[in-house]
Amino acid sequence: MPEPTARPERRLDPITFRVLGGAFESVAQEMASVQIRMSLSGIIRESEDMGAGIFDLTGREICESDTSPMHIGSLPWYIRGIRQTWADDWSDGDIVLHNHPYKGASHSPDAAIIMPIFFAGEAVAFAGVTGHMLDLGGAAPGLNMDVFDMWAENKIYDALKIYEAGTLNRELWRHILGNTRVPEENRGDLDAMIAACRVGRDRFVALLERYGKDTVFAAAEEWMDYSEFMMRREIEKIPDGRYRAPTGWLDDNGRDRGRPLRVECAVEVSGSDITVDLTGSEAESPTSYNSPFEGATQVAAYYIIRTILLDDALSDVHVPQNDGIFRAITVVAPEGTIYNPRFPRASSGRFMKCERICDNVILALSDPWPERTTAGNGAVCHAISYSGFQPEKSQYWVYMEINESSYGGRYGMDGLDSVDSLLVNTRNNPIEELEGRYPLRCERYELRPEPPAPGRWRGGVGIVRETRYLTDGYVSSEADRHYDPPRGVYGGSDGVTAAMTRNPGGPREESLPALLTGVEFKDGDLLRIETPSSAGYGDPFERDPAAVAEDYLDGFVDLDEARRSYGVVLGRDGSVDAAATQALRAGR
Repeated sequence: MPEPTARPERRLDPITFRVLGGAFESVAQEMASVQIRMSLSGIIRESEDMGAGIFDLTGREICESDTSPMHIGSLPWYIRGIRQTWADDWSDGDIVLHNHPYKGASHSPDAAIIMPIFFAGEAVAFAGVTGHMLDLGGAAPGLNMDVFDMWAENKIYDALKIYEAGTLNRELWRHILGNTRVPEENRGDLDAMIAACRVGRDRFVALLERYGKDTVFAAAEEWMDYSEFMMRREIEKIPDGRYRAPTGWLDDNGRDRGRPLRVECAVEVSGSDITVDLTGSEAESPTSYNSPFEGATQVAAYYIIRTILLDDALSDVHVPQNDGIFRAITVVAPEGTIYNPRFPRASSGRFMKCERICDNVILALSDPWPERTTAGNGAVCHAISYSGFQPEKSQYWVYMEINESSYGGRYGMDGLDSVDSLLVNTRNNPIEELEGRYPLRCERYELRPEPPAPGRWRGGVGIVRETRYLTDGYVSSEADRHYDPPRGVYGGSDGVTAAMTRNPGGPREESLPALLTGVEFKDGDLLRIETPSSAGYGDPFERDPAAVAEDYLDGFVDLDEARRSYGVVLGRDGSVDAAATQALRAGR
């Protein structure tokens, strides 16, 4: 049996160690705050679909903002991809724009701004931010699911120095803004990203000036070792073994309708090491329905392992997110599959596959660790790009939103209703953003009307949202789970699948697939989306009758559903008939 993980050697006094740890996190949070407040697009300003942090010269993460894990987890790989071009060729004041999905980017719509941090005349670290750009000149406005290769889905910026030694390359800047449908929004968002990096640089330099370079980087190293130690200590609590999630299926690749894509996941634990193995998953797609290995596939696995084992809500101590978290985790995905596509496959539609990694890791670990996992989750961030062309202004409008789903029931608690999906950690856009700035109207936004998935702890409920076009336009969509519902565990029921419908309830009603690229909508057309409701955990007949009564009073179940699914007999006022309930459950 391997020796338990040893606590790392302490190099600094505990006060300095803690003070600098807090300072690191404050720097990243301030960077994110600046980027969010300054951005023009709602996807960053309202949804907070971005990330920020400080990194050492090899790309190791020192600190990160508390925003989207997908953005933050990919930033080390952006920096390593940029270093393939520039290595150590840096001047003070350089600023790089990068979104190459085969050089670290999570997908090409997520652009990064990276800035070297100089101290005492030498480069010592990087400040970096990412943000989802509304449009980067792909085949269709916003999202592009059915495209041939990475150049068709977006303009690719491969480590472009937009500033050199503090001087803006104006012709390059003009070219960048001239190759998007929304130049003003992109200008505002990129300016915000540059400002955030400058704040990060200034704050980190202030720490170097106050404490000295050696002390600051010693603290960074010690915090990485501490996070690694805490991660390994938690992994060691899981019995050694190989645990497999049920085979899952993604709807299709956005072109070959009705042909589902296989997703496999096994989790192997050996001492203080853990491996997420995606072998057996579908071959790479001819569309953008692929996931870049470095910037997306690995990041999803890192995130969900960290969340299960070290979430602040389950721990007595705060464990910062940094490079140390990644060290105990290995991700395996054979080249040429949807989780490790080959250049130059398109890959902007990577999120649903990454969501399934998270959900499948949870399902795999529900066997050895039932108290720390959930039933099947919605695992869908239904991303929608609404767009149109304004002839009177000779310009496009593009609006993007990420719609929440739900979480599965978990040991001791019901699943969460209408909550952002596992990996996104973004906010829902306010209706005022949609209706005040765009020719759209939200006509319905509520929880789905179907009963939650039964379980001892019921599944969470997804949403239904209806948006009407007030002018001609287009819709692009990235979603999933129209056919493969979230999986129940320990006797809990499966969840409810998603759906998307054009003009529901009318003579022109049309069921739409989950993946759309530039589908034309007419003035007056209505789009309804329904996100998945998640699965139940445990035998529904073991659910507390009082909880069933509360669900009845809240409108989640009716009297028949209470009897049929839970064996609970209720009066019309919600009172529990204890004797009748006991008899009904005993006779099952």
